[in-house]
Amino acid sequence: MKNRIHFLAAALSLAAMSGAWAAGEAAKQPAAAAATAMTAGEVRKIDTAGAKVTIKHERIANLDMDAMTMVFRATKPEQLKNLKAGDKVRFRAESDKGALIVTHIEAAK
Repeated sequence: MKNRIHFLAAALSLAAMSGAWAAGEAAKQPAAAAATAMTAGEVRKIDTAGAKVTIKHERIANLDMDAMTMVFRATKPEQLKNLKAGDKVRFRAESDKGALIVTHIEAAK
């Protein structure tokens, strides 16, 4: 009888641990999706010499930033070459030591 109780306790412990692991993995997915999510915006100004772009954007989830217009530094200045003021874009922004950067930008489809 004691063996059955120990076996049942072990089985329940394993089930609880696997459930906690699955919950932890599920919790990571929205954070990963937010980190790679693209944000919609409209180009207001481009400073190709300074590798900067001013974008009026929607809320940026991964930065917990409300919709506004602001300047971003482009990590790949060549992505700015084909853009002009008024273009609708989708972009990925991040914070790098307090500076806001655009790591990817493309024309909206």
